[in-house]
Amino acid sequence: MALIRQTDRRTGTVYVYEAEARWDPKRKQSRYGRRRLVGHVDPGTGEVVPNRPTRAPSPGPRREFYGACALLDAAAGESGVAAALGRALPHGSDQVLSLAHYMICEGSAPLSRFPRYAATHATPHGAPIASQRSSELLASIGEAERDAFCSALAGRHGRGDRLFYDTTSISSYSEALAQVRWGRNKDGVPLPQINLAMLVGQDSGMPLHYRKVAGNIADVSTVRALIRDMEPSLPGRVRLVMDRGFWSATNVNAMMREHLKFLMGMPTSLRLFRDAVDAHAGELRSWKNYDPSTGLYGMRVAHGWDYEERRPRRGDVVRARRRSYVYLFFDASRAAEAERRLAALLRACASELSAGNRVEAHERHYDEYFEVVRGRPVGRDAAIAAATARAGYFALFSNEVMGPFEALAAYRDKDAIEKRFGDVKSLLDLRTPRVSTEGTLAGKLFVTFVALVLTAWLRRRMRETGLDEEYTLEGLLDEVETIERHTRKGHRPRVLEVTGRQRDIFDRLGYKLPTMS
Repeated sequence: MALIRQTDRRTGTVYVYEAEARWDPKRKQSRYGRRRLVGHVDPGTGEVVPNRPTRAPSPGPRREFYGACALLDAAAGESGVAAALGRALPHGSDQVLSLAHYMICEGSAPLSRFPRYAATHATPHGAPIASQRSSELLASIGEAERDAFCSALAGRHGRGDRLFYDTTSISSYSEALAQVRWGRNKDGVPLPQINLAMLVGQDSGMPLHYRKVAGNIADVSTVRALIRDMEPSLPGRVRLVMDRGFWSATNVNAMMREHLKFLMGMPTSLRLFRDAVDAHAGELRSWKNYDPSTGLYGMRVAHGWDYEERRPRRGDVVRARRRSYVYLFFDASRAAEAERRLAALLRACASELSAGNRVEAHERHYDEYFEVVRGRPVGRDAAIAAATARAGYFALFSNEVMGPFEALAAYRDKDAIEKRFGDVKSLLDLRTPRVSTEGTLAGKLFVTFVALVLTAWLRRRMRETGLDEEYTLEGLLDEVETIERHTRKGHRPRVLEVTGRQRDIFDRLGYKLPTMS
């Protein structure tokens, strides 16, 4: 291409043309083909000034999958997620919601592939988010945004005074994160880890707050901070429900020191559990303590907890007896299975001792149930008989008085938080976050939490409407995803054909069917 300048003699303006040179074989010289005007020369600076841009051709029609976006948008509005995001992130809420949609629908795909998803799917943001822009967005989300979002959620879904508390470990390949500590994941692979602590409301089953903590921080040390963040939005006094994995004298003392009401599972290996069973087994298995609805025997046993509090400034230890309760239960059907497991364990331990192949996990059982005489394992009959007699018993521990089966019902509802953690690790693929900086990790956890709340709300609505008997969450989204929307500049968007099954899903959930907007 060549630029040719030509002066208009009438006005003196020098115009610049773009022309393509070609060789003329007849005349044996180069000639210029068709020319295109590109601008004119500024008389003051001598620079080429481009022509005014002509009107760009209108974009062609666009077809995009719209059903999943419409369903998740309706869930975000009904659950209060959209309003909470608008309060926490006034200028980025639609982008965060779009990334949350992508996480729910695509699962294991990394956020860097969001532009490809947005090219074929409708999103609240309405445009692709480049990988660099998404990193900037995640880095801009801090504790203030998290607390504002969680406070709005707690104000809407924090009804009831029981909260389920639990933690889960998240592995990371990056040791540059400040809160990463070495540990083993559930597959036994040693990896740097952080812990994610979460509170879930009992009545709503909705996640209300979360916090990331270092992999080696005691669990209870984060409870007070989580509740302090949420207290202004929660009605009444908070009562915690915790798994028996949190059991330790240190944790119990810490919660009593903070005046927290709690209900906790009790490990069957505790001396406290064994003493309670040995002392009250006969009384427990009375017809008066039987509950037909659960098929269990249950009773409440008062207990004086030996409370200890170390005071570093004074250099002393405060000791006192604090009122607490052991909720003791017996399950006859569970007892037979427990006896079989115990017998299998004892046979395995005896074989290991005979062969000299001791297993580290069984060391406690070797000492408790066997003694080695002239190289041969001999069972301790009294200890084995006592363990067999305790089969089928389990217990809960609390500093709050209530009926035994009321306590059991509250504790069994804790599977709500276990399901939420299952969603985090499986549906949202946070088993190993692909991030290397603190800011990006905080933003990724925030987007994941938003997606988690939407997932929990949809699961709840599916359960209320009976859709969970026909679809999984993934199957439901797959069913409605194929609804298409046709858009063209200057025309109203048009939703294409909706099937009967898709219409039925929106109707049963009570959401407006996608139509022209």
